[in-house]
Amino acid sequence: MFALYILLFIIVFSYDFDNDKRGVFKLLYGACYYPEHRDADRWEEDLRLMKAASINALRVGEFAWNRLEPKDGMYDFSWLDAFIQLAAQYNIHLVLCPPIRTIPMWLSEHNPSLFIQVQNGTRLEHASRYTFCINHPTLRQKSLSLAAKMAKKFGSYPEVIGWHLDNEIGDEPDCHCSLCQEKWQNWLVHQYGDIATLNKLWGTVFWSMEYDHFGQIPTPRVTKADYNPSFIQDWRKFRSACNIEIVELLAAAVRPHLSNGSYITTNNQMPWNNRTDNYEMAKYLDVTGTNYYPPYGERARVLSFGLAANRSFKNAPFHVYELRNEGHAIMGAMGNTPAPGELERLTMHTIANGADGVFYFPWKRFPFGSEQNHGAITDFDGQPTRMYEECKAIGRKISGIAPMLRDTHVVSDIAVLYDFPSRWHVEHPSPWTGDSSVYLKQINMLYHTVRLLGHNCDAVGRKSDFSSYKLLLVPMLPIVDDELVSKLHIFTEQGGIVVFHPMSGIKNEQACYFKERLHPGMIELLGVRTLEVATTSKDNEVQFRWQGRTYKGGIFSELIQPTTAQTEGSFQNIWYTDYSAVTKHEKGDGQCWFIATFAEDLFYKDFIAFLCSHIGLSPLLNMVPPAEVEVTMRTDKNRRELIFLINESDHDIRLDMNGSMVDVWNQENVHNTITLHPYQVRVLNQEK
Repeated sequence: MFALYILLFIIVFSYDFDNDKRGVFKLLYGACYYPEHRDADRWEEDLRLMKAASINALRVGEFAWNRLEPKDGMYDFSWLDAFIQLAAQYNIHLVLCPPIRTIPMWLSEHNPSLFIQVQNGTRLEHASRYTFCINHPTLRQKSLSLAAKMAKKFGSYPEVIGWHLDNEIGDEPDCHCSLCQEKWQNWLVHQYGDIATLNKLWGTVFWSMEYDHFGQIPTPRVTKADYNPSFIQDWRKFRSACNIEIVELLAAAVRPHLSNGSYITTNNQMPWNNRTDNYEMAKYLDVTGTNYYPPYGERARVLSFGLAANRSFKNAPFHVYELRNEGHAIMGAMGNTPAPGELERLTMHTIANGADGVFYFPWKRFPFGSEQNHGAITDFDGQPTRMYEECKAIGRKISGIAPMLRDTHVVSDIAVLYDFPSRWHVEHPSPWTGDSSVYLKQINMLYHTVRLLGHNCDAVGRKSDFSSYKLLLVPMLPIVDDELVSKLHIFTEQGGIVVFHPMSGIKNEQACYFKERLHPGMIELLGVRTLEVATTSKDNEVQFRWQGRTYKGGIFSELIQPTTAQTEGSFQNIWYTDYSAVTKHEKGDGQCWFIATFAEDLFYKDFIAFLCSHIGLSPLLNMVPPAEVEVTMRTDKNRRELIFLINESDHDIRLDMNGSMVDVWNQENVHNTITLHPYQVRVLNQEK
């Protein structure tokens, strides 16, 4: 057996990945590079350093519109062509970025209507990025023309492997200009057909807000009190649709000219940005992508749900197009400076969670501009730094492990339901909403609890396929329609277990309450009726009992009356003592649980462990890992498994396990006991 392991090492670590002809898979190990910032005679020294660090791809061009089109209609691709050819000599491929939202001065100077008008009517200035209205026909015409010409020029180049549409689409304030107002009104016409239908579904009779025609409907500019929730819900749908339309148009401009098998992508931001339904955007992309800037240190995994979310948008591996590296030069910044080894930990954390491409942002520090304090791989003049040396060491290892990642995916029996319409509703800032951070707090608590118990965990959207999961965790789901409720019924009846929380199934697509406080199908699914709600402050918790133990909850609780559900736990020490806090409803071959309050993390740790035991789900490596150790598995259809162990702490951790495996990352055999040094990564190969 040991000889077989040695043979495996020889195969893996002598693999010439750049010359792989067996398929299109290529694990991208790259960086964001700005040749327009650099004298052309300095490009080659940068490329030499990249090649030595095993960099095989660069993202280029997202802020270079003025260099690509220095005058209206006069395109200059010569410098980019020269850079592509030079990079090819070092076997470095490019992901090109047709820009749209960082425009040249010559375009804005004579087109003042291009600028975004924010909610209070202020017009933004051309003094930073993303200050332009994406619905403006001039902006669209000029940017789509540039994208098409770039694709026509470079679409057949084998050195260009991807097309990254603009950058961080949706990262700008909502525009309220006259063009957006007209587009918004036309969108409403398409949605509702006639004004009477809109008035009825929005409930505009309230406050005498009935409209006579669509032309009377404003954008949600500053006003005295809150807008109708139906108005705001549709406005968020509309703004999301605008962002998605830009992606659709850019993809349509580029795709006809691609003849080299290159892919189309862009970088969705992490879940802090809710402006775009990324499940809908993903329909126009071949590969989804994201930016990833988690803190270093003990909170290193705090943003990791975002990786699961990006994995879920196409149910496939994704790319990280901006990964942090060196600390930023920001006074007092916490979790900002990586200790030796943390860059390797961070890089492999993204790959463990489904990334097939990782790009550090940026390659070289900027001596000028708004991001001059941003950390980078090399220094202001491109000289190697500590980060470069770590990048180089990581690159050598990634070149070895890359072929083993072919066709592997993060596969899970457990998922959390991630729903943009529900986020839009509960995250709108309003005194009638309350704490707008609860949705992300709750989804992160559920996700991280599953992961801390040693299981993989997916995200899944409302239109995604639930059938491959055994346990579905719903953080809250205020906005439902008949189709979604039917899917949840089918999932449960066919043997799935679903867990609901307060504010689930209470409103329709227009954010209006169902008359019985729940969708009729939700009453049947949950086996309960909601009588009223009880709210508490963050500092005034409620208590409830489940399986003989007392737990804390609060913020928002629902006082429910079981109809066909069974009470599994009750509130304690409050006036609604003995009301059901935890119910279970047997439905077909499955179960529907309802937690009638937002509980503390200790409860979820016990509760989810209980459900996993009931289902028969064992943690990876058959153990609950220490909290400082991340355990993740990627597997292929032949059940070949790669298990990632990542120490997030600054001290050694020992794990006891049964049997022997090969650590293909460190080229070691491991037997029964594994020691993880500070920030160390191990990748165990296990075949079944």
